[in-house]
Amino acid sequence: MTPASYPDMMLRIEDMGVTYPGNVLALRPTTVDFNKGEFTVLLGLSGAGKSTLLRSLNHLVQPTAGKVVSAEFGDLDNRRTVRLHRSRTAMVFQHHQLIERHTALQNVLTGRLAYHSTWRSLLPMPRRDLELALHCLERVGLADKALARIDQLSGGQQQRVGIARALAQQPSMILADEPVASLDPATSEKVLGLLRDICQEDGITAVISLHQLEYAQRFADRIIGLANARIVFDAPPADLKQHHLNEIYHGNYETKPRTVPVPATKPVNPQPKKLEIAR
Repeated sequence: MTPASYPDMMLRIEDMGVTYPGNVLALRPTTVDFNKGEFTVLLGLSGAGKSTLLRSLNHLVQPTAGKVVSAEFGDLDNRRTVRLHRSRTAMVFQHHQLIERHTALQNVLTGRLAYHSTWRSLLPMPRRDLELALHCLERVGLADKALARIDQLSGGQQQRVGIARALAQQPSMILADEPVASLDPATSEKVLGLLRDICQEDGITAVISLHQLEYAQRFADRIIGLANARIVFDAPPADLKQHHLNEIYHGNYETKPRTVPVPATKPVNPQPKKLEIAR
């Protein structure tokens, strides 16, 4: 397969699966495309495979089967293509991954490190990088906090700094792993709305892992539901029905009384040794 064969594709996983040490199955082999400019939410309970799928898209988790194909760089099958792909794929983390003793501006500037050699990164950043970092802070409403230390900011402000850092990377794709799990509902909506609006304005493809159904329905262009380490739903939010919720949440999420849970399906292509599902 060549990227030109799929003009709307930004990234594709092809028969990709992940098994952790100890024969723990984290993601069953699957094939799915992520399209340009699309805001996709990975929905499911903890342990369903969301984070594993998300982190494998830039090889933070190494696939043990299949492959990842980038529209920009082709198969991610060597260090060079992985490095190039990562330079254009920004991450937003649940726990921010910011340097608390540094200022917001200094943290945003780390998003520019991939564009400089190791030796060059030891020197002060060029003026154009400083201007870009300040612009990114302005876009998330934190220009006035540029010189504030991270440990002086609220959780919501810290997550917005994380988004600004991702934008400073000038990415074609953003991956966000449970970005609002530690935030209150009002702040969560603000952060997700900000992230979605920026991605729409800049044409950035986004893949976000969440476990909150209401946020997925409100913000996503597309929902990919996972359960039992496999994809069980892939469609726009309007197509998400009760029987899909039963399968995604294994009957633990009910919007109607007397809803009968859908039985869990049998594993695909069972291995000789029984696999455990990551929790």
